[in-house]
Amino acid sequence: MKGQKTFRAVPRIRGAAFFFKSYILKTRHLGKKVPSALLKILVAPLLVFFVFPSCSGRYPRIHEVRYRIVFLQGANDTSKQESLSLALDVTDEDGIEDLEAVALVQDAEELYWKIRRDQWEWRSFGGGKWLVTSGLLSQPGKPFPRGEYRVVVTDLAGYRAEREFSLRAEPFWGTFPSIQKKDDMIVLTPGSGSTLIVLTSSTGTVLGSFPLKRGENPLKPILASPAIRTQVKEFYLYSKTSDGEGPIWVKGPYEGSKFFFSREEAKDPVQKIQ
Repeated sequence: MKGQKTFRAVPRIRGAAFFFKSYILKTRHLGKKVPSALLKILVAPLLVFFVFPSCSGRYPRIHEVRYRIVFLQGANDTSKQESLSLALDVTDEDGIEDLEAVALVQDAEELYWKIRRDQWEWRSFGGGKWLVTSGLLSQPGKPFPRGEYRVVVTDLAGYRAEREFSLRAEPFWGTFPSIQKKDDMIVLTPGSGSTLIVLTSSTGTVLGSFPLKRGENPLKPILASPAIRTQVKEFYLYSKTSDGEGPIWVKGPYEGSKFFFSREEAKDPVQKIQ
């Protein structure tokens, strides 16, 4: 292979999982603390659930592969990058704890990503557990190569399972949302879908999320929480298509205190919004 890409995730991606938990699963996980260096994305919409029987023999088996593409852009940047999330319906007769590594291979371009055990998580869906990994990044300014990929799962005994899938999503299409502050309003210029603003603390804790509409949105409901007023460090904008089947656009991080508050207000955050 001419290029091995190790797993890495970036803080700007974190809120996408929150986006879909709120909008697709209709659940809320505000205040959930996550490591800022390994921020996970896009779990729920990867999966159209199927129930499969357990595999026989000692080898692991991959029953289904789902993926999701996220388009990324910095708050003050015009360059773009792609992030890929994978969800695998995988079983092993010796137990899922026996799985040791996952590799993503793109043979045409000779690319290889290695994912360690501490870089995935197990999520329960459709009566079974799915292996979910997020934050695989393309080269800045370039999309993932489209075409055929192989997912290779290896267990502790060295047994392997493979399954192919096709990455067909159109690269870098659509428009990112953008915002400006005008007095006590947030003015949204929408992108290619509905928009959510997600606010986080310096530790990566999600402090709150709010849907935004085109044009002016009052700032007061967003800053009503003392936790947001005193702890917000960054925020992100997330957009999705109306059917929930397309990609996700993530813009940020924005500097929270600099955007929301003047220098004088920042000295007394508890009294900012009453």
